[in-house]
Amino acid sequence: MASMQESGELLKCSFCGKSQKQVRKLIAGPGVYIC
Repeated sequence: MASMQESGELLKCSFCGKSQKQVRKLIAGPGVYIC
């Protein structure tokens, strides 16, 4: 099963909604991403 990043989808912070391209670092948790 491909991860979200491998499938080409843009990852976003679960709290502020910024994309992975707008923040310096995204930390992945179980079903959430935090910048």
